[in-house]
Formats: sequence, structure tokens, C-alpha cells
Amino acid sequence: MKVIKAIFFTICLTLMNVLTAFAQDDGGGDLPPEPGGPPDQPPGGRVPIDEHIFILLILAIVLGGIMIYRYKIKKALQ
Repeated sequence: MKVIKAIFFTICLTLMNVLTAFAQDDGGGDLPPEPGGPPDQPPGGRVPIDEHIFILLILAIVLGGIMIYRYKIKKALQ
């Protein structure tokens, strides 16, 4: 049952990511540019996540290590 769940969630997540990639506007076509500001700058200015992406990467690695450690301890106690 766990294998079926894992496969199901993997397929669902893959489809969601692929569908959002296809749903994004490529910026081309016959539409005129939007008024007010340079077209290469995103609305609202720079996004703060771009500046600190390495912190998220480090936190993800630490969280993954904690989860693996807890799993190994739990498995060893059984």
C-alpha cells in the first residue's frame, strides 16, 4: 500500500509541476507591453527569496538529515 501511495503522489506532483510550467505565459505574441516600468522587472520589484536561497538550501539539507536520523533511530529500536 505504501508503494502505491508513493507512486501516486510522485505522479501527481510531477503533473502539477509540468502543468504549471506549460501554463506560464512566455511573454511573446501579439499583446502590447504593459504600461508603467521596464518590462524586464517583475511587478513589485525584486523578490527577497532570490537573495537568501542558499539559506533555504541549507535548511532543507538539515531537515533531511534530521528526518533520516529519526527514521534510523526508530528502526533500530524496533
